[in-house]
Amino acid sequence: MHPSKKPTEESRDNDNVPACLGKLVDGFVFVWIWHDWPFEFVERANDAEDLLLPQQIGLARRMSRETFPAPYDNGRPKMIRLALIGQAKAAKSYGAIRTRLHRAAWAAFVPLTASDGQAGQALGQATTAPSTEALFTEQANDFDAVVIDADPGQAASLAKAADAGKPALAGPLFADIAALGQADTMLMPAHTWRFLPSIQAVKRSLDAGKLGEPGLLRIHRWLPPKATPESLTERILPDADLACWMFGGAPEKVWTLQTPSNPDYIQFHLGFANGGMAMIDIACSLPAGGDYFSLSIIGATGAAYADDHHNMNLLYAGDQPKALRTSEGRADLAGQLQEFVDAIHEQRQATVILKDATRAIAVTEQIIESANSNHVIEQKEDS
Repeated sequence: MHPSKKPTEESRDNDNVPACLGKLVDGFVFVWIWHDWPFEFVERANDAEDLLLPQQIGLARRMSRETFPAPYDNGRPKMIRLALIGQAKAAKSYGAIRTRLHRAAWAAFVPLTASDGQAGQALGQATTAPSTEALFTEQANDFDAVVIDADPGQAASLAKAADAGKPALAGPLFADIAALGQADTMLMPAHTWRFLPSIQAVKRSLDAGKLGEPGLLRIHRWLPPKATPESLTERILPDADLACWMFGGAPEKVWTLQTPSNPDYIQFHLGFANGGMAMIDIACSLPAGGDYFSLSIIGATGAAYADDHHNMNLLYAGDQPKALRTSEGRADLAGQLQEFVDAIHEQRQATVILKDATRAIAVTEQIIESANSNHVIEQKEDS
């Protein structure tokens, strides 16, 4: 070790971070390092650490001077362990997106059908429980939150999940769910339609004030028979929820048009406060093949849309050209599940709450009532 001259103030960085200069002479690396204490000249041979760039050393010194909280020092788990209650189709869908999930992993699977026991393999290392009762009693310590993908009528599983003290992502919820609101733990209704990237982009523009106050929402949803839900409630609820979500509340007036001669088509008009309105039609008689969806919203200062026709690409393969639609895949399922996990980690309310599902169900019931009575249904939103 040999003394060296103290560098001038001009030679230092403005933020007074350490710096280094290197020189190779006869196989030795000579490095000058100066600090705020007496400076020394350091001679080392083939020392890789002395070859660090000044920026790297400066970054290291800055980090050493700061204090960072220990990760998960509040007792939360490093990874949210998820349990899935569902059929084979649900296991395959969630298994296909498991590598896109952050800060969570699948730990358990409960098949709703005995023949679906092997479907849990799609979830990776998840173990298979014989029943929901076994999951919440014998394996309660093996998971932190539960995802329920079951038939709307299986309210018992939903109630059991809520009573077990575990956060739950449950759906579809199309029935009376008032009793589920009594649980102290988080219950997030599954509204995957909100998490489509195209719909999310429209909502972000609306929330950012780029469109002004919403005035008119127009939705077309056309489906082939095989893709049509059997229940009229299941057909209507997603779009009724989207309308309430975009306008920030329930409609004051509901008018529905549906004729007995064409039960596969329904059109309804929702009147919101301050003159806002939504016009929505759902057709379930398209020829076999793909479906069609279009959403457009006009505000006081701008407009936005999510339209399948604008996501079509022509394919020429030596025969008649074909129009191929750009698919959003299961980005909706991945986005919804990630929001559920993030809400648990951040100990906050999820962006979809039970009140949203209750409101959508109530509006759907009014739409059907108007169709049956051929009258306008008026109801003020609860304050």
